[in-house]
Amino acid sequence: MCGTCGTTAPPPERSARLWPKAIIVPHAGYVYSGTTAALAYALLAPGRGTIRRAVIVGPTHRVAVRGVACATYDAFRTPLGVVPVDVASECRALGLVSPSRNTAATLPDAGGRDVPAAVPPLRSGMTAAPGAPALIVNDPTHAQEHAVEVQIPFLQRVLGDIEIVPLNAGLATSRQVGDVLRAFWGGPETVIVISSDLSHYHRERIARHIDDETIRRITALDYPIDPDLACGAYPINGILDVIASGVARSSSRDSSAAVVKRTATGTVSSAADSVPVLRSGASDAALRLEFLGCSTSGDDGVVALAGQKRPAMADPDDRVVGYAAWAVWEESAGAPAVPPSVEQGATSPSSGEIVEDGAGPRMADVSSEKGHGVRRASSSASRGTGHSSLGGGAGGGAGPRMAESCGDVLLDLVRASLRAHLGLPVRRTPADIVAAHPWLNEPGASFVTLNEHGDLRGCIGTLEAYRPLGRDVAEHAVDAAARDPRFPPVTPDEYPSLDIEVSVLSPPEPIMVAAAADAAPRGGNPDNPSGRDSLRPVRSRAELERALHPGRDGLIIEDRSSRHRATFLPQVWEDLPDPHRFVAHLLAKAGLPASTDWRDGEIRCSRYAVTAYQGRADA
Repeated sequence: MCGTCGTTAPPPERSARLWPKAIIVPHAGYVYSGTTAALAYALLAPGRGTIRRAVIVGPTHRVAVRGVACATYDAFRTPLGVVPVDVASECRALGLVSPSRNTAATLPDAGGRDVPAAVPPLRSGMTAAPGAPALIVNDPTHAQEHAVEVQIPFLQRVLGDIEIVPLNAGLATSRQVGDVLRAFWGGPETVIVISSDLSHYHRERIARHIDDETIRRITALDYPIDPDLACGAYPINGILDVIASGVARSSSRDSSAAVVKRTATGTVSSAADSVPVLRSGASDAALRLEFLGCSTSGDDGVVALAGQKRPAMADPDDRVVGYAAWAVWEESAGAPAVPPSVEQGATSPSSGEIVEDGAGPRMADVSSEKGHGVRRASSSASRGTGHSSLGGGAGGGAGPRMAESCGDVLLDLVRASLRAHLGLPVRRTPADIVAAHPWLNEPGASFVTLNEHGDLRGCIGTLEAYRPLGRDVAEHAVDAAARDPRFPPVTPDEYPSLDIEVSVLSPPEPIMVAAAADAAPRGGNPDNPSGRDSLRPVRSRAELERALHPGRDGLIIEDRSSRHRATFLPQVWEDLPDPHRFVAHLLAKAGLPASTDWRDGEIRCSRYAVTAYQGRADA
């Protein structure tokens, strides 16, 4: 349900990160609101491996509280496994531990587990220290609350191993909830998840009008929102306050001076500013709220994406619950981004290409068949002699140099990783293989593809090298088997029937063309297009299509907002050998019209080469 395209490190003028800092998502049963929530969770997938903590803030459906409540729990269990709670951060936000205090030392708790020595035990009923945000500890409000719990499996599936901070927001001002969010804001390791549905149990023909107005107000930062319009109004108002007032907002007033009251319309107001905020790693980045899409429980999972009309109503008098999703983007420049994992599309373009809107899953398609111009090798790796070198581009280097025997090593690494993951006997562990081949410690980017009886079974990879190639391949092997969101996890019984492929990518480089026509009026030398000064990035679709090398180039396209981005591996040329159709399908994949044309560099274009090695899993 969730996927993403590959990413590259952003130039300074782009967003600070390639995934949202915060999302607003519904929390109904997955069959009702899951597709709406997936619009936002799909955008978080590039943060896998970087995002280590999710702060989840929901409403209080059953036990009301004043302020924002954490609990004494140290973990949550879902069918996907156990997720630990970041108790140390909760203690810091409560003012029980100094933000600068060292919590590295550990002591055994009553159960024999090591816990940070500087973290005091939490007790239900505790309140924050003077000068801390409006945070309390309350177990009863969490005991039967689903709004936080519903989000955890999404996070496990999209982000893998993370910690969570589960919070329920009750009667509180926008600034009070906003200050709690600021206390947990952190850096790129943290994502904020606001859990809220919209209107409840109106007839659909009425509910849509109510929800459309609420969506308009939220998107326009017109708050506070009333709880009758969104059950998670308090969490929503909190994130809107952060967006409107900034992450670094602080006040000299003490929280004891704040007077909280309920107005006639049910919203909460305050007679005073809230307290100074204890922030950990927070930035002064400008924040931008983007509406992604909406639906109701009567739409059978069909989502109206931003800018699209809602589907026809099955029964206008059916009583429904409304859902919508938003993403909050940090817009400041200069923050580093870690190239994330990417999940490939399930089919080749000729057999039903996955095409998603830019706000939804953005996947990189690849045919499971052999590509014409891709360097490939059988399990003997006799033809896998290394990366192609891309000329005329910026960026330098072509990845790790691959000897003829490297293909055998990479395939063995995939086999060992899969067998260890599936609990099958292993002759050599992945660590043993990496230790025996030091070149696997060089940075590298890879895709691992699994096929079963000729059909795609899983494929995940990265477009840019940001970690050792050995680790990249080993982790993608497990991810392709267990975490491709389009397929159930591979079972041990399936292992003997798997075919595996490892694709090693060269670094993406801007597609350059000769600038002779531009240079001549300025005194340039049109007879010397090979010089560095006579090259420039492609500026138009026509230039791009002329510059492509069918069968050889992997292509990445991305608009200036970085919201629309997609890639095709070189293997896709077999199904789309014509450059115009190749680009058209890739534009559609990025959520742009296939007919999109440009003439002034609105679309950034990069290419890369691939060396692929194939073999049987049971070889």
